[in-house]
Amino acid sequence: MISKLRISNFALIEHLELDLNNGFTIVTGETGSGKSILLNAFSLMLGERASSSVVGNYSNKAIVEFHLVTRAKDKHFFDKFQLDFEEPTILRREVVKDGKSRVFINDTPVSLAILKEFTTDKLLIHSQYNTYELKSKQTQLELYDSLAGNTQQVEAFSKLYQKLLLQRDNYNKLVREFKKQSEDSDYSQFLFDELNKLNLDSKNYEKVESELYKLDNIDTIKDALYQVKGFHEENGFYASLKETLKKLDKIDSPGSELEEIKRRLSEISIELKELSNDSESIIDALVDDPEKREELLTSLDEYNRMLQKHKVGSQQELKSIRDGLSDNSLSLIDLDSKIKQMSRSLKETEDAVQNLAESLHKNRVEAQENLSERIVKELKSLKLPHTKIHFKMEKGSLNEMGITELNLLFSANLGHPQIEIEKAASGGELSRFMLALLKLISESRKMPTILFDEIDSGVSGDVAQKIGQLLKNMGIKTQLLVISHLPQVASKAQHHLMVHKDIIENKTITSVDVLDMDKRVLEVARLMSGENVTQSALDTAKSLMT
Repeated sequence: MISKLRISNFALIEHLELDLNNGFTIVTGETGSGKSILLNAFSLMLGERASSSVVGNYSNKAIVEFHLVTRAKDKHFFDKFQLDFEEPTILRREVVKDGKSRVFINDTPVSLAILKEFTTDKLLIHSQYNTYELKSKQTQLELYDSLAGNTQQVEAFSKLYQKLLLQRDNYNKLVREFKKQSEDSDYSQFLFDELNKLNLDSKNYEKVESELYKLDNIDTIKDALYQVKGFHEENGFYASLKETLKKLDKIDSPGSELEEIKRRLSEISIELKELSNDSESIIDALVDDPEKREELLTSLDEYNRMLQKHKVGSQQELKSIRDGLSDNSLSLIDLDSKIKQMSRSLKETEDAVQNLAESLHKNRVEAQENLSERIVKELKSLKLPHTKIHFKMEKGSLNEMGITELNLLFSANLGHPQIEIEKAASGGELSRFMLALLKLISESRKMPTILFDEIDSGVSGDVAQKIGQLLKNMGIKTQLLVISHLPQVASKAQHHLMVHKDIIENKTITSVDVLDMDKRVLEVARLMSGENVTQSALDTAKSLMT
């Protein structure tokens, strides 16, 4: 339960500190006094997103702090997240003007997810709008599961179903990628084949270009080589050089510069002879071959075309492109393998989800009769003695809730057929039905604290008094905070908080007062008669509260 509530700079609340009691506490106040501010403050502790609009004008941040009396079973939560286990446990939310918020448990910063996990079984908030959500099939099924004790199984199914959705999404992405790559594969293969025909690994296109140049310029090359070959002829340069060497040999001058000249001329003589011989060999090899020239030209043209097509400048770059295209083909094969593997995994998850959905549906069906009887019993105490309800369940298609299609059939009047509750029930009947459900749910879940916001909407008179009595009985085991405008409900409470709005120093401030018995009587009388409280209203208020 919540033992203390502190609120600072939250909307119109400058500072508020309340000690909260066990049992049934009523919260009253004029319309617009600020009761919804309390509701919003409580919602923050359930992990609701914070808005900068809640930050008041007294400082840069709003603070909401709860002191909770914890239970022994809560210790595992603190161990799980390595938090200090203290009594009482202090929860705090701080919201700054930019909308950012911080969460603390016993002064240790935690995430919103951790806060939600901690408070989900400690605080239940039901607003008047939640009652009208009872018309939603999904809400009906959620409430049914909570009442039937299927919460853990529903959570397990939800996790597995989310896993299934993720797997399906990943599978579909792979299939789309495979389709895209497959559509491009023909063209990729064409490009690969084009490049593969160039024989890039075995053919050197620089040599091809050189060979073609020789064939294109064979006559010019031969003429030049014949001149080189002529150096070795009888009247050539070689003969003149030999004659010069003979003359120098006749000069005996050891160690002089002449020896160096003789040596160098001798080397030139040898080189000229070799040049002449090499030139002759090349000349012999140079044969005009039109067919070979055409072959080389065709090969080089295709090579140059590929360079231009792929916008590269070297043979090595073309090889890289070819290898990449080959890798793409391998990637497609690998992708196909992954798809097959994922398909098998997806089928396993689908089977597991379907089996769990079947099991959940079976449990839901088996709980029908007992739950109907329990709800009808509660509704009789709320002046709906002829109520008949039936949870009609059929198997439908798989969705995030399982395979169960639920139709809640309802009849509040004797002799009238049961039809869908969203069509049959009035606002007051919906309120009482929801209250009966929540009473049973709180008992099954042993919920420590419940905040009701106008759970008595749409009722009055004796029905309101019955609701007040039921809430009083609930307060024996559960801490209840009930926002209401009905005197019959307020009179049954053990404790009373009054919310009021005042203007102080040109500022509107919302405050909360703890009422003693005399003030309680006055407030209940005000709820009956308005601002002009009559003696008759006071007397009636006293009688209601005895």
